[in-house]
Amino acid sequence: MPKEPPLPTGLDLDFDSPEIQGEEERKIYELVAEALHDSPTHLEILHQYTGCEEPIRKALNDPGPKSESAAWKSVSKAVEKLYGFFRFSLDLEKIWPQILVCVCEDDSTRGISTHLAITKQLAEIFDFVFHFDETKMVNPAIQNDFSYYRRVLSRMKNADKDKKAKILVDEELANKMSFFFAYPTPMMKVLIDATTEFDKNQKGRLIEGLSLTANLCLKALQNDDGSNERKTMLFLCAMTGCIILVDHLHDDGAFHKKSPIRIRNCIAILKKPYSTN
Repeated sequence: MPKEPPLPTGLDLDFDSPEIQGEEERKIYELVAEALHDSPTHLEILHQYTGCEEPIRKALNDPGPKSESAAWKSVSKAVEKLYGFFRFSLDLEKIWPQILVCVCEDDSTRGISTHLAITKQLAEIFDFVFHFDETKMVNPAIQNDFSYYRRVLSRMKNADKDKKAKILVDEELANKMSFFFAYPTPMMKVLIDATTEFDKNQKGRLIEGLSLTANLCLKALQNDDGSNERKTMLFLCAMTGCIILVDHLHDDGAFHKKSPIRIRNCIAILKKPYSTN
């Protein structure tokens, strides 16, 4: 059986009180922090998203100006929430390459050790992404509402001639959002694309940095006493997210015999029951 890479020595992920190193890192840190500021709100909105099944059903079964207008009003409000999710994904897409630049320096050990604060933000992004996608996958109302919205958009827009307010999500934007919500895990797809479309000449650097991050998370989890559920979840999400990205970057994936990630140990950790939510 092939020997797995050793766990890093002399370097640990400090997610308790990571210090910002220098003005350049501070600029990136504050940019990421600003983007992440609304992430709890988006998760709360998504958890409370119940959909427009009833007004849509009435409009389809008993079509008429009253039922169709009620369905349009209801689904338009819902699509405003979906637009908020989509816009947030664009913010993630912009900041993610800057995080990769910091964490995945040519010397990955130095990159992480000097950018612990941004490495924690990487974990926070993965934490949001996994919780968002998990909730989205079990809510078919999102796809149903958006499909109905796109189906009647042109007709309702033309019929609403007296309405002066501009429609927030027009046909062009609706098409872009449709591609986003079509994926079971849309937020992770954003990170995958932003990573794989990064400078192709830097692929080895990304693999090394993300693999080291995953192994450091594994190290932290193996020494974790479970007293801080939030920190445990950050390590779990960061480890899993890095594995997924390396799996897309590496020609042989993240699960081959000579993987730079201690993949068997990572899987064993992920199989353990955790009480985190």
